[in-house]
Amino acid sequence: MTTTRIAEFDHDRSDVLRRIWFVGDVHGEFRYLAQTLLQAQLRPQWIVFAGDIDIDHKPLREILEPVRRFDPDLGIAFIHGNHDADSHESWEMLHDAGEAVALHGQVVNLAGILVAGLGGHFIQDIWMPPGAPTYASKQAAMSRGPFQYRGDHRPSPEYDAAIYPDDLDNLARRRADVLVTHEAPSCHPRGFQVLDGLARSLNVVRSFHGHHHDDKTAEYAKHRSRLGFDAVGLRYCQIKNGLGEEVFEGVQGW
Repeated sequence: MTTTRIAEFDHDRSDVLRRIWFVGDVHGEFRYLAQTLLQAQLRPQWIVFAGDIDIDHKPLREILEPVRRFDPDLGIAFIHGNHDADSHESWEMLHDAGEAVALHGQVVNLAGILVAGLGGHFIQDIWMPPGAPTYASKQAAMSRGPFQYRGDHRPSPEYDAAIYPDDLDNLARRRADVLVTHEAPSCHPRGFQVLDGLARSLNVVRSFHGHHHDDKTAEYAKHRSRLGFDAVGLRYCQIKNGLGEEVFEGVQGW
């Protein structure tokens, strides 16, 4: 039934899914996206970054200005990755995003497709599934113990990008068509079963992830029945549309 459900969803929404682009970790390198936009015969309505945008020199809203001039109607959405919290400056520059939509913890209607976002990564000091979490929420982690604010000192920025149990719990109460995460589901050798459960709770048809800079999507297809959804990996700067079709092959060896 999983394959039939995916096929029916893709058939009914193929036109709009082809116009939503999911972009793998760019790490501050936007030229491949720009070149692909210029050369595209079918331009996207939405671009969704799967984390590790990795900027610390200027706000995301300024970086996106050329894209806005190229197509004022083009929507931008993003989740954060682990490197988006390498410094407090990185975190602040990413979230000074103007009209771009921060998808983390949200389900947002993108051109008729409900897209859920879960940014960040699992950290041993916070929660490393399948182990028990140390803290249930970001608020709890930041208000006690070694992470709390003390005078002018701020906790390590990496804890901004940690995944907390309540991030999953809150999303799991929602419904979506597509899930985008930075971490990978269990079909990746370094993936997590809790993300399988989140995708099934959301009842998504397809899940995209970045983080590992590889594309094992063909291998993931063998796990489709077990997972209950279609899993898609994104390598460095790779672009795929909402059907999982490759738009730009990405860059190898990063």
